[in-house]
Amino acid sequence: MAPIAERVAHTLGRAIAGKYVPATPLTGTSHRKAQAVVKARRSATRGAAKSTTTRRRASGRPPGVPWSCPDCGGPVTNHRHVRCDECIAADPRQTAELRGRRGAAIASRKLAQQKWEAEHCGETRDPDYFQREILLGLAGVKLADIVEAAGISKAFASQVRAGKLTPHGSTWSDLARLAEEAEQRR
Repeated sequence: MAPIAERVAHTLGRAIAGKYVPATPLTGTSHRKAQAVVKARRSATRGAAKSTTTRRRASGRPPGVPWSCPDCGGPVTNHRHVRCDECIAADPRQTAELRGRRGAAIASRKLAQQKWEAEHCGETRDPDYFQREILLGLAGVKLADIVEAAGISKAFASQVRAGKLTPHGSTWSDLARLAEEAEQRR
C-alpha cells in the first residue's frame, strides 16, 4: 500500500499551485537515492582521503569534500549549513524575511542580556533557587504567558516549564511574578 499511497500523494502534490517537493516517508525511496549518491561520493573521495597529507579537518572529512544534504544528497557548499542551497530555498520557513526577523530577535535578546549582566555585575544566581522557588509555581502557567513575560520562544518556554533548562537570570523576576500569580489563583 505504501508505494500506491505515495504515488497518489505525489500526483496530488504536482497538481497544486506552487513548488512541490515530493517526500517518500513510507517507502524511503528518496532517502535511498540520496544515500546512494553520498556513498558514491565517499567511495570516489576515499582515494583522496588516503593521500600522504597527514593534516585533516576536525570534522573527519577530507579537505575540499563538501557535506552532503540529508534531503537530496547534493553538496552543501556553505560549511555553516546542514542542507544545500536548493533545499533551503524550498523550505518556506527559511525565507530571507523570516531569517532576518529571527536574527533581529536573537540579537535584541542577547543585547538585553548583556545589558542586564552589566547592571547586575557581581550578583550570583543559584540554579537550585530557580528550581525550588520559581519552577514549581510555573507548572500551571500557560506557555504563552511564559513566552510573553520572559521574551523567549515557545519551545524554550516549554523546556523551562518542564525543568529541562534554566533561563537567563534576567527573566527570573518576571517568571517569579507569574508563578506567584498562578499560586494566588489556585
